[in-house]
Amino acid sequence: MNIGDKIKELRLKKEWTQEQLAELLNVSRPTVSSWEVGRNYPDLETIIAISDLFGISLDKLLREDKEMAKETTKKIKRGKVYKRALIVVGVLFLFYAGYNVKLRFNEHTYRSHLEKNGWEQVSTGDSVEEDNFYELSENGVDYWTYVLPAGLLGIPLSEHNDPTLVTNKGDFIIRLNSEDKIKISISPENDPAIKKQIYVQTNIDGELVESKESWSEDYKEKINHYLFEYQDIHTELINKALDKRQEIFGS
Repeated sequence: MNIGDKIKELRLKKEWTQEQLAELLNVSRPTVSSWEVGRNYPDLETIIAISDLFGISLDKLLREDKEMAKETTKKIKRGKVYKRALIVVGVLFLFYAGYNVKLRFNEHTYRSHLEKNGWEQVSTGDSVEEDNFYELSENGVDYWTYVLPAGLLGIPLSEHNDPTLVTNKGDFIIRLNSEDKIKISISPENDPAIKKQIYVQTNIDGELVESKESWSEDYKEKINHYLFEYQDIHTELINKALDKRQEIFGS
C-alpha cells in the first residue's frame, strides 16, 4: 500500500471527505485527490501534519510505501546538507562583514592620521584611485604612501593592514612594508659598480638579510659593499620611515 492509499484509508475511517481533509491540512481538495490516486506525494512538512492529524507514527505511515520512504529520506538528507551549507555561508558572510568593517575603520584611521600630521593627498584627476596617494616633504626627505580603499578586497590583505611607505633622499630610497620588511634601493646612481637598480631586504641597521640564489659571490659582495658604504644614510632613512609609519598607524 502506497502513502496515497494509506491517506485515503485513514480519511475514510474518520468519515471525512477530501474537502474536509484538505481544509484541515490547509491544502486544496484536488491536492488531496492527487495524493490518493498516486499522481504525486505530499511534501515532508505535510506528511508530518498528516501523521499528527491521524495519530499515526511516521514509521507506520511510510513503511509500506518504499518509494515514498526513499524520497523522504533523500529530502531529509538534502535538508541537512542545505542547512550546513547555509551555516557555512552565514559564517563566511559574518566574517566578511566584520572584516570589512575593520578595514573601513583602519582606512579612516590612516587617512585621519596622515592629514593630522601634514601629509598631502595627491590627485591627478585621472581616476578615483589616484585620490589614495599621500606625500610629505620634510627636512630634505620625501615620503610617499598609498592607502587602499576598504572595498578593494582583491588586493592582498597585508596591503590593507600595513600600507607601504616609501622614503627617499636624493637617490637613496627605502621601502617599508612593515617593521620587519625593510627594502633598500641599490642604485647605480650612487655606485658605478651596480649595473641596474634593485631592492634588497635588510634589517633595521641596513644589513643584508636575504639574498637570491642567482647572485654570484662577486655580485653579493658588491651589494654588501654598497650597504656598508651608505649604511649611515640608510639607517637614518629607515628610522625616519619607522617614525612616519607610527604616524600612519597613530601609535
